[in-house]
Amino acid sequence: MLRELILEAPGKLLMRTPRSESRPLQAHELRVSTLYGGICGSDLKVYEGHMAHAVYPVRPGHELLAVVTEVGDDATSFAPGDRVVIIPNTFCGECDQCRRGQTNICCNKQSLGINVPGGFADEWVVASKYAVPVPEAVPDRVAVLVEPFAVAVHAMQKVQICEGDEVLVSGCGTEGALCALVASARGAHVTVTDIQPDRLRWIHSILPNVHPITPDQVADDSFAVVVEAAGARASVESAFAAVAPGGIILGVGMAVEAAIPMQRFVRKEATLYGSIIYVYDDFAQALAWLNRDCELAAKLEACIGAEVSLDAFEEAYSHALSGKPGKALLKF
Repeated sequence: MLRELILEAPGKLLMRTPRSESRPLQAHELRVSTLYGGICGSDLKVYEGHMAHAVYPVRPGHELLAVVTEVGDDATSFAPGDRVVIIPNTFCGECDQCRRGQTNICCNKQSLGINVPGGFADEWVVASKYAVPVPEAVPDRVAVLVEPFAVAVHAMQKVQICEGDEVLVSGCGTEGALCALVASARGAHVTVTDIQPDRLRWIHSILPNVHPITPDQVADDSFAVVVEAAGARASVESAFAAVAPGGIILGVGMAVEAAIPMQRFVRKEATLYGSIIYVYDDFAQALAWLNRDCELAAKLEACIGAEVSLDAFEEAYSHALSGKPGKALLKF
């Protein structure tokens, strides 16, 4: 019997037998069977009712690894049995942003698991342009993390990190950890900071070469790149003190607002970037990198904190909501 999760309203998540998606496929579509799904911070915001553009009821799930079970007439680059990861944010291809290649900020974007049905289901249908093939050598538990890893890949492409550069990552949740992973893999000296000691211990267990410190230990004017991944006002504001003259602040976290010390920012001739999600090439690059670098893939897999079956979905959400470090996975 097929299963799917449905978030009927904030805090009200249940499993049900889905309405049939056995309709004939359109030419550009794939029918897929989910293998693994990850739970991230935006899933929790929807669950708690803190995502303004969420709709209810909605089927959650956007960090997804699936296997193709049926192929539409025009989706000839895929075949049944192919493993795919899913780009969960739609793009129209027609707005100014899309025409510039910035499909991540499409004016007509919709997001799986937020305002259109997600992938926490045994079987569902997706347009083939949102499916990215997974190389055979990339294990399932690594492939399912490609979506959050692509966020870090996209963000870190905005900065040129040279061997030995001093990089600070503020906030050691999943995205902060993945940005630290990318910076470390590129040869940077990485310092990480967080207000939660267990997160510092966790990231140091995965990346022993990083330097974990508390926010009050961050030295001013010391870092060529500061990655703000905590999404907290204090973290954003402290980045302008920590960045070295001529350095870069990269905003990945989602603080609602913060004050910019403009004189300090201008006198340092610093650069401020914002980064949101990814484009198709970020997925492809992330998969290619993981395919050729087994050590990197192993470190990414070490970011998993819990894996439970779909039937035990409440346990997975409990882990994610607890604030404990590590990604919570659902196995289908």
